[in-house]
Amino acid sequence: MVRNYILKTPVMDANRLQKISKKIISECSEDRKKALEVHQYFKNMVEENPQDAAAKSLMVDCLKLAQSSKVNAIKLITLLAKMEMSKDSNNKGSVKSVFSELDSMTNE
Repeated sequence: MVRNYILKTPVMDANRLQKISKKIISECSEDRKKALEVHQYFKNMVEENPQDAAAKSLMVDCLKLAQSSKVNAIKLITLLAKMEMSKDSNNKGSVKSVFSELDSMTNE
């Protein structure tokens, strides 16, 4: 007979969210470093041949990627800060679920 597994702790508790956030931020940092390395590669190509339009375009794309990875890390930190602030206000008033809180924050 198969029994249903009952979780003893919530699936999305504060510790798990912090662990996931830490991983995402480190991945954003790695992506940014790699994008800047590739940007330097294409920059060297453009310095050798200033007429290379493809290298110029790819160089700009690498800068956009590096910037977007930084922006995504900042958005994540902002979401976590808002969650902490709302947690303090939730203790005083009504309680919202983590998923509805994340959804409302991402739609702002």
